[in-house]
Amino acid sequence: MAATSVTEPTARSGVFWTSVTVIYALVVLFPIFWMATMMVKPNEAMFARPTQWLFTPTLEHFTYVLAQGFHWHLLTSFVLCTISTALVVIIGTPAAYAFARFEMRAKDDLFLFILASRMAPPVCLVIPFYLIFAKVGLLDTFLGLTLAYMTFNLSFYIWVLRSFCRDLPKELEEAAALEGWSKLQIFRRVVFPLLRNGIVATAVLCFIFAWNEFLFAFMLGGRGVETLPVSIPKLITSQGVRWGEMAVVGMTALLPVLAVVFVLQRHIVRGLTLGAVKG
Repeated sequence: MAATSVTEPTARSGVFWTSVTVIYALVVLFPIFWMATMMVKPNEAMFARPTQWLFTPTLEHFTYVLAQGFHWHLLTSFVLCTISTALVVIIGTPAAYAFARFEMRAKDDLFLFILASRMAPPVCLVIPFYLIFAKVGLLDTFLGLTLAYMTFNLSFYIWVLRSFCRDLPKELEEAAALEGWSKLQIFRRVVFPLLRNGIVATAVLCFIFAWNEFLFAFMLGGRGVETLPVSIPKLITSQGVRWGEMAVVGMTALLPVLAVVFVLQRHIVRGLTLGAVKG
């Protein structure tokens, strides 16, 4: 009887939290479901009252999006975000390790300066960027937008990865040093493998930040380099908002991020929990 009395409250608690999770998931996923239906819903049925759940699907919204060249904007965004994130990882990983392990003059002040560049509102940075890029000929160029994306992501990457580096046990590095390994060998053979999950998790966040960025792409880009977020306002025309086409572009913008997270989810989960439990 005692075992039964203990099991029943536990079972009821499990059912309750499962129900809460399912309801929360339905609330969160419903906008995505609604946008997916708008992609294939005819214009006359889109805002019908009462809501039409049964309708004849159409592909006219996809045809319009392809005709306007939005797939090239998608490719531009993906390549730009991938290259800028890769450069952030290459530059930021040794920088974060140096801030975590090495003693240097005015280290705290330098780290605060790097962090402050991320805390500043983007509108405070985009105007100086515009003036500088106009002087050196980087406006509306792939290189210019890549450098701009690196600027606001690099500080975030160093700040987050520095905490991962500080959680690594120093004993492993000291043991490798006793074996005669150089600092470069220690970083490449000991530190980097331990940081792999943290690097992936932080890099995915940087990729998402760059993917959703609008202000820098709008001010520093142009017709030559036009990202997907900047191209979306084109769907607001004098005849009204093309909601079906906007749903197509929105779902298209969602898919690459979902694909990246799905492929790297194992590393992301491990990276986000790195250092959460200490002995």
